[in-house]
Amino acid sequence: MTQKYFSGLNYTLGNEDTSVEIELIKKILPKKIFSICGSGGRSIPLMHKGALDLTLSDLSQEQLYLAELRLSTYRELTHSDFLLFWGYFPYSDDNNQSRRRELFTSLKLSSPAYTFLSQVFHEIQFNSLLYLGKWESTFAVFAKVCRVIMGSEYDRIMRFDNLEDQIYYYQHSFPMKRWKALIHLLGNKAMFNALLYKGDFIKKNSPLSHFDYYFNAYNRLFTTDLAQKSFFLHLCFYGKIKSLHGVPVEASEESHGRVHVSKTDVHYVKEDFVTHLNRGLNQYDFLSLSDVPSYFGGDLERDFMQKIKPGLLPGAIIVLRNYLRSPESNLEGFIDITESHTKLLEFEKVQMYEIKVYKFNP
Repeated sequence: MTQKYFSGLNYTLGNEDTSVEIELIKKILPKKIFSICGSGGRSIPLMHKGALDLTLSDLSQEQLYLAELRLSTYRELTHSDFLLFWGYFPYSDDNNQSRRRELFTSLKLSSPAYTFLSQVFHEIQFNSLLYLGKWESTFAVFAKVCRVIMGSEYDRIMRFDNLEDQIYYYQHSFPMKRWKALIHLLGNKAMFNALLYKGDFIKKNSPLSHFDYYFNAYNRLFTTDLAQKSFFLHLCFYGKIKSLHGVPVEASEESHGRVHVSKTDVHYVKEDFVTHLNRGLNQYDFLSLSDVPSYFGGDLERDFMQKIKPGLLPGAIIVLRNYLRSPESNLEGFIDITESHTKLLEFEKVQMYEIKVYKFNP
């Protein structure tokens, strides 16, 4: 396989649990929403019946095409066909090729998106796109190494239906030495640069070591909720989602139904979010900025929250994810309201991010 057409896809499923943003949106019902696009899985489900506009920003045209495809599958397919098309449980990513081809040719897409996606599908013979991205491929490697290091009972932590039993197992019988060896091997800057970031890995300012950062995050996942309910843990242990419990929020029947009936206008912007918002051509009352600012440095890191103000309505809610690096930013005009949502953050299904929620108070 040449990977000629899909090499530009960094995310095809996604690395964030945007149930946090979705639940916030259900409470405040914003009219104009701005989001980092990603695979579309983190962003398309942010729309709701009363939302007028959803603007998706990404520097990758391929990611924007993928989001356009996701939107069409939400709006034009039943929930069952949506799951089949993407290869979500109970369907598989490597079968139903004939039906997937039929569904794809029936979708309404722009000509450039259709041309690009048609080339991708023909190259992969109409298997699912779900695990095709660079990030998803990296965790397929993680899962293979996990199976080797952890041994025959590598996934026992994923098979509990009772949280107390899971915690007891984790604290008393889990192969902790092997697990720590796995994190030491894979949870470091050199490995992520080699597998995914190609030298552009985040310049960490967390006081924790890489090992402690990742170990603590997994510890939260193993002790706060059932491991089998985290799509991220499914990727870590299996390389794909293996049960209905692990299906992310984007694939829930509720999310599908909400997007399916929404009349929200969707706009795709091939531009960085700071430039777009700084122009002030559109103003938004809810923004999901992913972990993009964790990659900033220098003046941009310090000033980006001030630069985006022209694109904000008074009272706008901004959700940021900090990954290994908390941006040292000028927050004048913003109120940190994160503590009001601690319960929501506690049950987030990835736990690799410090999630911050701000309110614009000009």
